[in-house]
Amino acid sequence: MNEFIKKTEDEGEKHAAAIERIAASLQVPREKVAPLYERVLAEMQQEATIKTFLAIFAARRVEHLLRRMTGS
Repeated sequence: MNEFIKKTEDEGEKHAAAIERIAASLQVPREKVAPLYERVLAEMQQEATIKTFLAIFAARRVEHLLRRMTGS
């Protein structure tokens, strides 16, 4: 995981769990979800002034993007 994902161990675990949930729910390989999640999260972190809910917003954005890509 990149530096945007793993600020603390708890954050790293939270993001890893989000990646796993997305992969399982959309039946997409984790290897496809993780880089997209990392990119979306990094973009959001650069612009966000309040970062409390970034993991939720990033997960929703990644799910939306993957649904569009897979047509589901």
